[in-house]
Amino acid sequence: MKKLVLFLLVLDFLYSKDNLTVFGASPPATYFLYSINPKLIAGTNYAFKHKELLYLKEEMKSLPIIGGWYGQGKTPNFETLIKVNPDLVITWNYNSSFKQVNDKLNNFGFKTFEVNLNTLKDYVKVYDEIGKVLFMEDRTKLLSEYTKTKLEEIESLEKNIKEKKSVYYAEGSDGLLTECDKSVHADLIEYIGAENPHKCSNKMGFGRDRISLEQLLLYNPDLIITQEENFYKNIYKNEKLKDLKAVKNKEVYLIPSSPFSWFDRPPSFMKILGAQWLGNIVYKDIYSFNINSRVKEFYRLFLDVSLDDEEIINLLKGE
Repeated sequence: MKKLVLFLLVLDFLYSKDNLTVFGASPPATYFLYSINPKLIAGTNYAFKHKELLYLKEEMKSLPIIGGWYGQGKTPNFETLIKVNPDLVITWNYNSSFKQVNDKLNNFGFKTFEVNLNTLKDYVKVYDEIGKVLFMEDRTKLLSEYTKTKLEEIESLEKNIKEKKSVYYAEGSDGLLTECDKSVHADLIEYIGAENPHKCSNKMGFGRDRISLEQLLLYNPDLIITQEENFYKNIYKNEKLKDLKAVKNKEVYLIPSSPFSWFDRPPSFMKILGAQWLGNIVYKDIYSFNINSRVKEFYRLFLDVSLDDEEIINLLKGE
């Protein structure tokens, strides 16, 4: 009931506004807004890297950097936030601390709307919710329906898996940081029907559990995925890892990450495509669709980017 009252208050306020500006209080919220309409974004959480800007609108370079609540105690620059004065702040309800975030923003006079983007299915619902708040229901309906259709397809195909493959998510320069099997940072592994060998509870929230080399050798995964370019480039030269099944079978993959990671850090709407990519590399016979066509379709719909064949190949190689 409380969320409904807030929803109606925000709706009533925004209805009378022209040229709405919205601030995402964390990168997942900002990326989410970008997929709806980049012109909404009042400011960014950090300075975008060159690799990210390759597929983002030019105007993103000139937006003020406000900061935000994300990772290891980061907070926004309130002086800049007050100066920018967005009409609405979207907060990501990741854990209990975000009530404090909302309270602080409200005390400064900002109107807030909290979203839950913890699972892929959440995106279907939140696109619909935000579409109503921002009066962009035609746009968000397209994104919501695409997401719903693709997730239903994945869930249907996942039922055909007879033998689970293990997928290890390698983080850190040595690949010995990873995520618990139930972590939001690695949930795509189990979502597509594979097994994350690192069984544990994600007590700290941030993740990046350190394991030993011996533990990784015991896990002996069928596939390894990573966002660490140096680790990826050197893994086949690493004598300590040469006996891993994934290394022997050349089943080590660099996660695509432009403009944002398709898998993690931070989680974003790109995971909707990432789930399709991961299914396609882990179970090629089951997720047997043309991933190049999927990438082209996704970038056109969510990012307003038309890709040529070479760009798609480079994206899939993590470049």
